[in-house]
Amino acid sequence: MEARAMMTLEAVIILPLTLTVSLLVLWVGMMLYNRTAAEYALDVSVIQAARQAEAENGEILKLAENKLQELLKGKLVMMESFHTDVSVDGLRVKASLEGKMYGPVVPVIGNIHGQDWSIRAEREAPRLKESMIVRTIKRISEGR
Repeated sequence: MEARAMMTLEAVIILPLTLTVSLLVLWVGMMLYNRTAAEYALDVSVIQAARQAEAENGEILKLAENKLQELLKGKLVMMESFHTDVSVDGLRVKASLEGKMYGPVVPVIGNIHGQDWSIRAEREAPRLKESMIVRTIKRISEGR
């Protein structure tokens, strides 16, 4: 009878602890995945928009916004509401993304550690004409 009581006591302690640790590892993995996906989308959209240096600012802005939305569509896990901002000036293309993960685990973990589980990323790239891109690539390949 004592052995069964000990097994029940061990199960009451070990199972919730194991489940909590497993969910925490899963949640942190999703957070890192979302951050990586957001940074990749920002990188690609900013670089592709910056390569269109001869185009007008409005056209470049539209291209960057469309590419960013295309790359993010359906990619972020447990994060449907996020805000993107793209700006273009004479010399640079800038893009940023901010969002917050949601789910049943966030309030518990967030309250314990004082974190809000939000993702913020920002990228910018200089606007380069095609001739400048070729010269830069040539300079890099020559080791200068």
